[in-house]
Amino acid sequence: MIADDRRRMRRWTGLLASALLGLLPAAAPSWAATAEGFYSGKQVKLVVGAVAGGGNDIYARILSRHMPRHIPGKPTVIVVNMPGASSITAANYLQHIAPRDGTEMLEIVQALPMVQAFGQDNINFDLAAFNWIGNMTDSPVVYVAAKAAGVTTIQQAMQRELVYGSTTPASLFAMMPTVMNSLVGTRFKVINGYDSGKAIELAMERGEIGGFGGSTWSSLMVDEPGWIDRHEIEILVQAGVRKAQDLAGVPLLTDLARNDEDRRVLAFYSGVVAYARAFTVGPNVPQDRVAALRRAFDATMADPAFLAEASQIRLDVTPIGGEALQKIITETVHADKTLLARAQAALADGEKK
Repeated sequence: MIADDRRRMRRWTGLLASALLGLLPAAAPSWAATAEGFYSGKQVKLVVGAVAGGGNDIYARILSRHMPRHIPGKPTVIVVNMPGASSITAANYLQHIAPRDGTEMLEIVQALPMVQAFGQDNINFDLAAFNWIGNMTDSPVVYVAAKAAGVTTIQQAMQRELVYGSTTPASLFAMMPTVMNSLVGTRFKVINGYDSGKAIELAMERGEIGGFGGSTWSSLMVDEPGWIDRHEIEILVQAGVRKAQDLAGVPLLTDLARNDEDRRVLAFYSGVVAYARAFTVGPNVPQDRVAALRRAFDATMADPAFLAEASQIRLDVTPIGGEALQKIITETVHADKTLLARAQAALADGEKK
């Protein structure tokens, strides 16, 4: 009898405790509480590995205006441009100089993971060790010709030379047309030495070059809407994981492959759109802060105020979350050696043509 009374007492005590706990406010996730304590009153620097005024810069600045609302502690976010060598300068900065506490983020240009995969000498970092926050768009990269150049289709670019402008041989401005020369049969002549994408666009307007490639379709619509509205350019081909909805009649680069092996190489190069507007923090940042920034990024991508502003300036928003992006970039920078060898061979062969 005494034992039964004790069991009943324990049972009712447990039920009472559960009921009282149910009256308490739900505790915030531990990552949020910890991150809020850290970020409250802080300033976060968003480093853009490209010049001011271009597509990367535009995406970074709209993110800086809306993401702080969703970061626990609501820090301010400032944008700092650090262009140089396909974002290698900025990535080396994040690796070796920036504090590893989550107060500095980086937006890379999309060629950087591929450049690391090919093993360029001045890369002193491993992008797979960075903590990726998210990518804002997978808009395809487009290759264009000025109306004055007289080339209106990719098939015509296989029959006559078209001069393209580029920054450096390691940029997408140079790599992709060169690979197309090798695997598709185009006759692009790439001129390196322009200091930015904007300088290339101005060179095309002056008639110095016949076209360029390497900008995403979404950025081109923001940077130069007049070209599109006035039909001053021709879109020859698009490279990416999908066609842009309003470019349904323009071929996708992988569709031009002559065999399965070439298609794999073209798909490797086309994969850059998966990190076209990718944001990261450096290695060894506390994981509660990485988690907070990833959730803040995801929330921003669904924020009505953010989406309204993005729509107003014609920005494409088709985001990829941080965890998925981490996998994509890791697979790119540590790609299969056989595939890398074929991709490099295509690049070398195209440079000879």
